[in-house]
Amino acid sequence: MALTQKEIALLTASADRYQRGCGDGLILVVEPVHKGGGKSFLGRFRKQINGTTKQIPVRIGVFGSKAGQFTLKQARERWFEIREWAKREGADPRSYGKTIPTETPKNLQNAVDGFLASKASLLREFTLKNYRLQLENQVYPSISPETLLVDLEWDNGGRQIVMNMKTCIEQRGSFDQANRVQKVLAQCFEYAIVQGWMNRNQNPATKQKGEKNKHEPGHHPTVSWDQVPNLLEAISLNRCSVHVQTVLAMKLMLMTFLRAGALVRLEWEWIDSANKILIIPGTTPGLKRTKKTQHLSHHVPITKEMEVVLEYAQKLNAGKKHIFAALRGTKYPHLTPDAPNNFLKNLGYKDVLRAHGWRSVPLTVGQDVMKVGHDIIQRQMGHLIGDKVRKAYDYSLMLDERRLFLERWCELLVANGLKM
Repeated sequence: MALTQKEIALLTASADRYQRGCGDGLILVVEPVHKGGGKSFLGRFRKQINGTTKQIPVRIGVFGSKAGQFTLKQARERWFEIREWAKREGADPRSYGKTIPTETPKNLQNAVDGFLASKASLLREFTLKNYRLQLENQVYPSISPETLLVDLEWDNGGRQIVMNMKTCIEQRGSFDQANRVQKVLAQCFEYAIVQGWMNRNQNPATKQKGEKNKHEPGHHPTVSWDQVPNLLEAISLNRCSVHVQTVLAMKLMLMTFLRAGALVRLEWEWIDSANKILIIPGTTPGLKRTKKTQHLSHHVPITKEMEVVLEYAQKLNAGKKHIFAALRGTKYPHLTPDAPNNFLKNLGYKDVLRAHGWRSVPLTVGQDVMKVGHDIIQRQMGHLIGDKVRKAYDYSLMLDERRLFLERWCELLVANGLKM
């Protein structure tokens, strides 16, 4: 039964938002207590979109008798005006009383381009490029970039369109990728909402409470300390006959536990010979620095064992920019980032050890066997220690302690079979 003016006035707010019908598609919405308990009118307009009947919510205004507010009678009159105008003009009822824009309605491509442009000064170039590739390669095949944003709003069926796109990615077994793409797409729609190109609370890609990931992330395969001697022997024997430069890179990775992306990009000019230290710029891919922390370089004290590897690499790559220069014509001017993992696979360590998984070995052995504090080891792993406050103010390097740790670590590797 439709509400009366008096009944509306007597309604009280509760812990949750609720609605009451006022007849002819007019709804009264009562906000929860924690949001002030306000009352407002909303109209529901049925419209055919892509062959399907959709309900379009149309805000009328706040309930009340003050200027700018609506009594029940005034709300009904306004709702009838809007509804009849929309039917007569074949227009979106939410456009009633608004100036018709002269510009072309915004589409998905506009949202993507605008979002990426807004992040250009905040994100690293690599991250921006990855976002664009995700959107172009994963989203556009399912959702045309020419699709109008109004047609992608949640209430207009946009949620189902986005979920269908996500399902297409999941059907290829790429569950983690599907989640990442959904998050980036949600950010694009949030940008569009801020710009006024989409209505508020209409983001079709937002993750909802109770929505579970179908992908359960796992840890990178690694080895126990008992398995390390056999690994070191396999690397030294190199039965798969990979190029000696790949073997050198692998040995340096074992000693420094750098991520493969940073390892292969090392340059000769980053070596401070006088102080025996390798200073890797924070902008180097593989260090996992953000735009706000890429000014922080990563320091690697050079041990005598590392010097042997570097001297050999210099004989191979004298005059070249990178310590591990490209072996042949590839898209990289240096050793491919896949080289360490491919080497491990060829040695028979597929699904047993990955390059990134090696980083857990020094962190574990460093504490359990060498009795070194995790703070020192994590600094040497390239981690930025502490909360936001500490990261903002603590610029200590603790290089003496880290050098001692690396010297002992390299000696331990040699004692367990690492051939220099």
